[in-house]
Amino acid sequence: MNKKIILIIVAVLVVGIVGGYALALSQKNNLSGKVQDQEVIAQKQNINKANCLADECLAVNDLEYPAGSLSSEAKEALVEAINDEYKAHALYEKTIAKLGLVRPFSMIIRAEEQHIASHKSLFDKYGLEIPADNWAGKVSAESTLQQACGAGVEAEIANAKLYREKLLPMAEGYEDIQAVFTNLMNASEQKHLVAFERCN
Repeated sequence: MNKKIILIIVAVLVVGIVGGYALALSQKNNLSGKVQDQEVIAQKQNINKANCLADECLAVNDLEYPAGSLSSEAKEALVEAINDEYKAHALYEKTIAKLGLVRPFSMIIRAEEQHIASHKSLFDKYGLEIPADNWAGKVSAESTLQQACGAGVEAEIANAKLYREKLLPMAEGYEDIQAVFTNLMNASEQKHLVAFERCN
């Protein structure tokens, strides 16, 4: 008789412990699920056009592509501008390959990639074919860092002059293109040129 009572008590305890554990686990999973749901909602709320890379985030409402047509002069300006940025990128890439990941080349080459991306966005906007980058075999690096910085000074002066004296006038009447050209001209003149002058 005592054995039966002990077995019943043990069985009740086991069932209680197992049941309690299962209940606690279920509540924990529910809480974890709610936290994850809240995190997902928070992430979605933080996503905007600036930090989302998904295709749906790249769509622009009420805008058809191409956005318009360009004059032959404006098209020529876009082609010449992107080629000049390709050239600078190739020169800085060759310099890094020869001299190592040295400053300011290691930083400015990233900026050149952004410049190229800015131009590509204009080609996309107006439905134009993006020119291929064929500059890798057309430039060569200097032997020393000082010489390379001197070449960088010359390249950035020429780049800013090209935008100011030739490309901006060719893109007259296209505010978006002029805005990109002006920003890139200022970056060359006020940032890249200064960095190369310091290391020269």
